[in-house]
Amino acid sequence: MAAPDLLDPKAADHNSKPRLSFSTKPVVLTTTEDECDAPRMTVMRWKTVSAIFFLVVLYLIIGATVFRALEQPHETNQKLDMIAKKLDFLATHACVNVSELENLVKQVVSAVREGVNPSGSLSNQTSLWDLSSSFFFAGTVITTIGFGNISPHTEGGRIFCIIYALLGIPLFGFLLAGVGDQLGTIFGKGIAKVEKMIVKWNVSQTKIRVISTLLFILFGCLIFVALPAVIFKYIEDWSTLESIYFVVITLTTIGFGDFVAGEKSHISEGGSQSLKDRDYYKPVVLFWILVGLAYFAAVLSMIGDWFRVISKKTKEEVGEFRAHAAEWTANVSAEFKETRRRLSVDIYDRFQRAASIKRKL
Repeated sequence: MAAPDLLDPKAADHNSKPRLSFSTKPVVLTTTEDECDAPRMTVMRWKTVSAIFFLVVLYLIIGATVFRALEQPHETNQKLDMIAKKLDFLATHACVNVSELENLVKQVVSAVREGVNPSGSLSNQTSLWDLSSSFFFAGTVITTIGFGNISPHTEGGRIFCIIYALLGIPLFGFLLAGVGDQLGTIFGKGIAKVEKMIVKWNVSQTKIRVISTLLFILFGCLIFVALPAVIFKYIEDWSTLESIYFVVITLTTIGFGDFVAGEKSHISEGGSQSLKDRDYYKPVVLFWILVGLAYFAAVLSMIGDWFRVISKKTKEEVGEFRAHAAEWTANVSAEFKETRRRLSVDIYDRFQRAASIKRKL
């Protein structure tokens, strides 16, 4: 029995085995320009990365220079003042020698580093690791703020802190993203209403978007920065600058720890507690940190979107400029070639006329 012809479609219908198929249309195995350009749109070029890196280094150098000029003289004055106080104490207390005083100072410094406030009567002080303070510390871990005013000092505490942070930070990230989305939706609806009102003023779309966004930022700063700063100034007995400083340093997750809301103070002789010593105070502060971080994340995301839009528009404008430049160059080149051709023809005609005149003579 003859083998079925694989090129014959009739024979192929009765053949259950795989067969070859040929098409008269050419098959082009190439990638599209969009696919080739996709990585270029998503991956930043090394030149851009290098430029940003040197810009960040320059920014760090400027910051270091300014901070040094502002803070180093204050540090020097504090050192001289401390030396003067030590000498004055030794002069007024002849029974105390230098080594005893230095040992006492070292013990006080060690206690402060352990998170213990050595001032006041230690019997009247509350624990730094009670439930509310521990809850607040756990919040500073998963939010990556890490004030540093208290920290675990036992091996078990440090091991648990590592595991707790590795699991809690991603979990808090999901929560932060969800809260940020909800805040973005709420403020987005407000911005849409504002834009509808401004449209009636016959303002351009770009100005409308800028005005509405600035209103969103100002309203958020009023709720999450200005109002908490006023509250902290009243409760913590801070200055206006100190309150604003604490709010901004906290919500940007810098968290130096020089100012911390709700630091435990020693209880007065009557046993009364201030508001910042109440058990519910620190959980409320932590809730404010959560919502404030979500707001700041939304603002930073919006600023990032602005930069991306500006970058995209800049690339489009540069592309249009290059296209116009290329078109202008092509037109000039074509005109130059046409002019040169006409000149060549004209010169050739003149030579021909001169030659014909010579032949006639």
